Amino acid sequence: MTRLFSIVLMFSVVVIGNAQRKYRYAKASKDLTTNVYFGETIEDPYQWMENPNDPRLADWLKSQKKLTDQQWKKRVNAISLSSQIASMYNNTFAEKKDHYKETVDSVKSKYQFRDKYVTSRRFPNLEYRLRGEKHYKKLVYIKDFQLDKDDHVSITDTYTNEDYDLIAIEMSHNGSDWREVYFYNLKTGEQLPDKLMNLRVGSNLFWEEDEFIYDAYDKPEKGRELLDKAKGQKLFRHKLGTWQSEDRLLYQNPDTTGTNDFRYFKLGGKLFFKHFYKVRGKTYKALSIGNILPQSFYLSKFLLYPNSKDIYVTIEAVFGDKVFLNTNWDAANGRVLAADISQLNKVVEIIPEYDILLTNVNKLGKEKIACIYSDKGKNSVLIYNLEGKLLRKIDFPEGKKLNDFYENDDDATHTDFSISSFYHPRIWYQLSLSDLTFKPAAVISVPYDAEDLETRYVTYKSKDGTDIPMYITCLKSTKLKGDNPTLMYGYGGYGFTVSPDFNESLTLWLLHGGILAVPNVRGGGAKGSEWGKAGRKLNKQNAIDDFIAGAEYLISEQYTNSDKLAINGGSHGGLLVGATITQRPELFKVAIAEAGAFDMLRFEKFTVGSVNTNANEFGSIENKEDYDNLKSYSPLHNIKEGVKYPNVLLITGAEDDRVPPFHSYKFLATLQEKASDTSLYQLYVVNGSGHGGALNTKDFSYKLLHKYSFLFDQLGIKIY
Repeated sequence: MTRLFSIVLMFSVVVIGNAQRKYRYAKASKDLTTNVYFGETIEDPYQWMENPNDPRLADWLKSQKKLTDQQWKKRVNAISLSSQIASMYNNTFAEKKDHYKETVDSVKSKYQFRDKYVTSRRFPNLEYRLRGEKHYKKLVYIKDFQLDKDDHVSITDTYTNEDYDLIAIEMSHNGSDWREVYFYNLKTGEQLPDKLMNLRVGSNLFWEEDEFIYDAYDKPEKGRELLDKAKGQKLFRHKLGTWQSEDRLLYQNPDTTGTNDFRYFKLGGKLFFKHFYKVRGKTYKALSIGNILPQSFYLSKFLLYPNSKDIYVTIEAVFGDKVFLNTNWDAANGRVLAADISQLNKVVEIIPEYDILLTNVNKLGKEKIACIYSDKGKNSVLIYNLEGKLLRKIDFPEGKKLNDFYENDDDATHTDFSISSFYHPRIWYQLSLSDLTFKPAAVISVPYDAEDLETRYVTYKSKDGTDIPMYITCLKSTKLKGDNPTLMYGYGGYGFTVSPDFNESLTLWLLHGGILAVPNVRGGGAKGSEWGKAGRKLNKQNAIDDFIAGAEYLISEQYTNSDKLAINGGSHGGLLVGATITQRPELFKVAIAEAGAFDMLRFEKFTVGSVNTNANEFGSIENKEDYDNLKSYSPLHNIKEGVKYPNVLLITGAEDDRVPPFHSYKFLATLQEKASDTSLYQLYVVNGSGHGGALNTKDFSYKLLHKYSFLFDQLGIKIY
């Protein structure tokens, strides 16, 4: 039940008081909107911000940009930081590019492709050449696909069919999760008339001879692309030279609500399906083979398993009629099963569950698999034959991450893998598939001494006594005197683990004496599926408590203090940051939240908010227990009058259709209205950008500059 009354919009400017700095913010228009949940009336005065077409929004955003720009111009560190970020990225990019060139040249594909940037354009064109030719030719001109001058088009993926000299180009407008596909003849370079619309991010497109298999959704209502749920998922087969409306329907998702989707992909020459299946009124999850015949399509099921949000079964490798699966089904730490695709539920265990966490299972040529394990901040790889006999175990140092241990080519004699850390780009090695020895393959040099840095793996107690793991990275010379500028980064959702990986701008932070702390709180996957479950849905507060306890640990162990402590997170991590500062504002000096979900009572009403993955993660406001829980930590609904919160920077994409930008708008407007005016609350909107996407080099650099100049300035770090 909603009531609307308009209240006038007022503008004001930033002022400085005599005693201390104060900020006077532009007051956003307020409507007397209310929503009723289980008999409880909740005011929502900024609900109008959910409508991107409301004329009041443009005025409010203009006032926020003015504030952000005013503060930006005062930061003298931005100039020095800009040149240092550029130098760091240019150096490592050149090194990565050289190695990438070596890698590409070792792959004997028929065609080669490269991006070609044009100064006047935001995103690159695509060029190609036949292998062995000297010069590249233009293939895709991005400008040809712009809807207007402010439309930012980017190529998100390509699908080459070398047997027929064809390529499908997937594109996105303004970083949206919606996709469209165009086709080109690689012999002539000509664009074909075919065009596929209403695809989504995550679609697994592939060629079937000279035809194309894809899934698409119902067309969203015009003007509501950032708001409406994606529904009506269907699998189609497209014949070149025909209209999309003529495409043959292969499979239709029986769930029309947009909550549950099906997944499919091609591996080992077979089309695999993951979908829901009912038997005598009971719903299971199923793995099937998709059979595409000239006049029909059917699924051959080979495995049924419980329809539980806590169970995953992932297809990792195919050997003939055997499919190797990575699963936590009856094994919280993970195990490896082999399923026979010719018979239903004929499954044998290949690798049992161990007391350490199985993170990946990868194919290694035609007769081996590699299992990657994680234990107390260390990675190990165990290589097995197809009967489960251990052939070799390789251990890696603490604070390092093992990547790319995979080889799908049955005829390959070796494979490449890499080791990453928080402060060094990936170092590549080559593994012999015959004797399983390895040697260095490529080393990326960096413009600093990486030996000056280190990563420590520690544990600390959360509120309920649970041990929480955390990576702490800093200069080896760092003294623990309680005054080091420290950045905590968190995610804490969807079973995702934050592992050591290189980030140029974070390395600059470290080289300037900053500490990086990364706690893997509950809700993530650091200790297996039960760890994720312990921070999900009704247990979401555990993730917040874990993050808060991490801050308390850093302070008590003399790494830092509250005036030198900042927190950062994106997407679910943005929610984590928002919930943390509304519960313990005094712990932090700075909070930077990127693409965060802050209105948890309205989250499920838009785009992908109600899909099965999110329903499992957060619950639903349609359930009283879930509603009470969501309201208890929803950042927007826990801002208190007059409280001094940390200095806050919210970063969002103007075209984000996964976590719509209104979350940031409403949260900021409420902070500026209610909270103490002695803290700075500001917004940086990346125009023409989606959920972390649609960022070219210039956009990316500006975003980094705003983020890190804010961080350095608020914590008093001098750039040298």
